Amino acid sequence: MTDLIFHSLHNDLKTATKQNGHPFRYFTLATNDSQNIPHLRTVVLRDLDADLNFYVYTDKRSEKINHIKKNKKVSLLFLDQNRLIQLSVVASAQMITDPYTINRIWKQIPDRSKQDYTTQQAPGDTLTNPDDVDYLEGKHFFTALKITPIQIEYLRLKRPNHIRIQFQSSNKNWKGTFITP
Repeated sequence: MTDLIFHSLHNDLKTATKQNGHPFRYFTLATNDSQNIPHLRTVVLRDLDADLNFYVYTDKRSEKINHIKKNKKVSLLFLDQNRLIQLSVVASAQMITDPYTINRIWKQIPDRSKQDYTTQQAPGDTLTNPDDVDYLEGKHFFTALKITPIQIEYLRLKRPNHIRIQFQSSNKNWKGTFITP
């Protein structure tokens, strides 16, 4: 049964990369700063590869990049409110630095979305007015993150019994163990 559930969650995550309304499309990413204070933010699941690596896009000047450079350990939280399914993921994140890969992804981003990565001011900089954002021509700060899961915890709230499974990765093979909800 754990294999069937893992296959289902893998399919859900893959679908979320293509379907804007999917409940796993937006998820919470947690990083820790240099004082080990957790920081949470909502990000968009852009891609999922065959090895179950998650991909998100960001501005390379964002604080999450600084956090990840100091501590690659991250947590992800997905929630499907309709089916009452929660996925809690422990993972390792890294910034994609290969110029060819970044350029290939950049070309696929719609023009209206590219503007988000071309601001003169870095994310989090102070503004006196929200209309004072300056955009650069011909330059961007786009990058992508590759997030490699180490452990995935699945929780499904249902009656008569909730289902909770801890999946562990070993050599790219995932093994699930039922745990007490």
